[in-house]
Amino acid sequence: MRPKVQIITDPEVGKLLADETRRKILRILSHEEMSATDLAKKLDKNHSSIVHHLNTLLDAGLITVTREEQVRNMIQPYYMSVSEDFHVSYRVTEALEEDPDYSAYTMEYLDNLVKALGMYGVEIPGEEKQQIKQLLLRLHLFNKRAFEERVSRKINDGDIGRYTQRSIAHIISHVQLMSSPEYEAAIAELRTIMNKYSGSTWDVE
Repeated sequence: MRPKVQIITDPEVGKLLADETRRKILRILSHEEMSATDLAKKLDKNHSSIVHHLNTLLDAGLITVTREEQVRNMIQPYYMSVSEDFHVSYRVTEALEEDPDYSAYTMEYLDNLVKALGMYGVEIPGEEKQQIKQLLLRLHLFNKRAFEERVSRKINDGDIGRYTQRSIAHIISHVQLMSSPEYEAAIAELRTIMNKYSGSTWDVE
């Protein structure tokens, strides 16, 4: 049985996930096995490009060949990811801070986090976005650390349903993170910013 989560601790492997196509391939192969031909059609990509990405992921140990089929005069391998999900360790994220490809991937993610605040009526002005992104990055790394610690302590998946598992995971993360004064200070800073740029107070009554 495949593990639910694999923590990636090798920076060289972590860098591979800066590529959007590789991330898409892993997401697809986490749900079903596919051949290079299937993936090329699904992603509307060149077949040889997909084969290159698959070989890279295979060498990194992130996917495996599940079976092979004879198609005309060729052997066609089918692939699946070795885990249902992959999580790049916070240590890898910090180690790759100066890597241009991974740094660009991280910045894109932070840009999307700032945009996502807009979904809740928090509109950050342009001149403050860079400061907010650095704050969100600190919080992001804290959450990654908490996630890794929680995964390392998990004994089994249990038969309690996905919603219940998510709920207790959120509660446990809150317990973990609120033990850090630095995290509390960062959250307080974010709350002040959210209050300022949404025109309302972000508290639970």
